[in-house]
Amino acid sequence: MSQFESENERNEFEPEKFENADSENAEFERARFEAELTLALRQVEAPEGFAERVLAKATEAEPRKAKVLQMPRRVQVWVGGAVAAALMVAAVGIHRQHVRQQRAEEAAQAQQQLELALQITGETLANVRAQMRQAGVPVGD
Repeated sequence: MSQFESENERNEFEPEKFENADSENAEFERARFEAELTLALRQVEAPEGFAERVLAKATEAEPRKAKVLQMPRRVQVWVGGAVAAALMVAAVGIHRQHVRQQRAEEAAQAQQQLELALQITGETLANVRAQMRQAGVPVGD
């Protein structure tokens, strides 16, 4: 073997090396992540007097009254009318869609019945022609 061939053999691509390196890197990253997570989630003691300060602020603060916004009566009537009109438009639209769907179903059923009737008529005519031929009657095809 020549020197060039032996160097090529040593420099061949070995995917196992990269797979092991990726696996080791992933393990390292996972261990680092777990260490950071453990550090971030460690229990920390509250500062001295924290609970007392929070309770003191809670007791001295006055409860706020909820603000209620009221619309003028005229606006309430218009809003009520607009909502009623929107509901009516929606109801009419739904009803029309239902009627269209029923008509489409009826049309499909009528089409099937027509196709069946034409098939039966064709078979009957074929039988009649065959019987007429057997009887010796000339049939114009």
